[in-house]
Amino acid sequence: MGREFSALAIAGALTLLTGPLDAAAQVRPARPPVAAPTDLAAGKKVFDSQCAWCHGNEGDGGMGPNLHGKLRHATDLKSIAGIIAGGIPGTDMPGFSGPLTERARTQAAAYVQSLSRAVQRPVAGNAQRGADLYQSTGCGGCHVIDGRGGIVGPELTNIAARRGPAYLRESIVKPAASHPPGYLVVRAVPKSGPEVRGIRLNEDVFWIHIRDAGGAVHTLEKSDLTRVDREIEASLMPSYESRLSAPQLDDMVAYLSTLRGAK
Repeated sequence: MGREFSALAIAGALTLLTGPLDAAAQVRPARPPVAAPTDLAAGKKVFDSQCAWCHGNEGDGGMGPNLHGKLRHATDLKSIAGIIAGGIPGTDMPGFSGPLTERARTQAAAYVQSLSRAVQRPVAGNAQRGADLYQSTGCGGCHVIDGRGGIVGPELTNIAARRGPAYLRESIVKPAASHPPGYLVVRAVPKSGPEVRGIRLNEDVFWIHIRDAGGAVHTLEKSDLTRVDREIEASLMPSYESRLSAPQLDDMVAYLSTLRGAK
């Protein structure tokens, strides 16, 4: 009897100090949500209808970043769903809290997460040969990688984090097919003197600033121009479809696919 009383007393004291014995279970961290296969299938449908326009049909990049591999702005299902709902301030990524229900956003997030975790398919070609080819063909004269190169074309330091191999290949053989933001080609014809063709840097009612293919910047007053043509489907970059053999093109894409920025 005495032993039973002592045990009950000890248990009662512990309860007063720590609460009920099952309280520990109540404060255990919740397990991360796991997407069901049906959620992935539904999420792909949402992605194809709402997201593929920017991120590519397979999530390998377009106007929006490549979603394969490590995601820059999200780490888990909850944070991916949060980005889909609220967008990313300071970028072109909008929020979809209005067009999509919470369930649809979670399903889309599950599909995006599956893309980031998928085993990357090996890219044909040799990256080292592609790096040598990049230098020998003069690509560095227009593009910057790790702070070195020209400024006429887009920076490529982290291009693989934003664009997949299919997009990169098309950009090499058909550069005008995918127009990078901020690289609109314009042609200005002065009343006297040679015309200026290049990338529009800035434009207002009275002035237009153009960087030509050699990198020189021209500041032109519109009152001195007879016309300004905006070449929506043009690019200063030439096509390399006939300049590179098929193996060389594979090597170039393999090299560009390694450029993911800071490690």
